[in-house]
Amino acid sequence: MATPPTWLAVLAVLPVVAMMLALAWFGWQEWSARSRTRTSPVHAAAWAMDHDELARAIHALTDRERELLGAGDVDAARAVAVDRDICVAVAERRQDVS
Repeated sequence: MATPPTWLAVLAVLPVVAMMLALAWFGWQEWSARSRTRTSPVHAAAWAMDHDELARAIHALTDRERELLGAGDVDAARAVAVDRDICVAVAERRQDVS
């Protein structure tokens, strides 16, 4: 049995290495996003709210984001969307725990 050329072996390993690097990068992105979420004052406030109050806050943040987008203030709308996403994540986490 003949051994494959070295260049062919290296070529065969490249997709595996690329996949590992992609998984590491996406894992890092997810970890950094979660760690920022947990240190946010919005996160602490969302955990302090009861279920109905949190649902109302999510609805109010969604309405506020739409208003800001309608007014053309995209940066403020993005900031509100981040806060809303944190509240949604807390609500989903509460459902997973119960």
